[in-house]
Amino acid sequence: MNEFSSPAVDAVRRYVVALREIRTRLFADLPGLAGVQDILFAVRSQGTMAREGRTAGGIEYSVHGVGCRMTDERGREVDVDLVADPDRPARVVEAFDAWRIKAFLSSGGHPSPANEELNAACAQLAACGELRVVEQCRWFALPPSS
Repeated sequence: MNEFSSPAVDAVRRYVVALREIRTRLFADLPGLAGVQDILFAVRSQGTMAREGRTAGGIEYSVHGVGCRMTDERGREVDVDLVADPDRPARVVEAFDAWRIKAFLSSGGHPSPANEELNAACAQLAACGELRVVEQCRWFALPPSS
């Protein structure tokens, strides 16, 4: 992790930590599902999951549009959309933007930097490998798992 910090960078890092934690817990409770794309398929195509629910571990999920909002028992809310993967055009990636980071910050009662500051922070974190740019100045994602 790089040594730089600012309120916007710290805010983005808080979102990323929460996204990883909440997402990991959600999928630990949903055997056979590995990502948001699987949830959308189960809800829309298979009808095997409700559009909204709560897992045994206490994570609430809500499918919307092309994404999913996930909320833990502390009220921390993380949200991602499925966006075309620029590196693999036939695939999608779970991505977030400044609006979703602001919603997360609001859910935890944290002050929120301006969208421009959050976008700049995301770009800065992508430059050092902590995030991945999906669409310049708009969509960002976690880097691929190693």
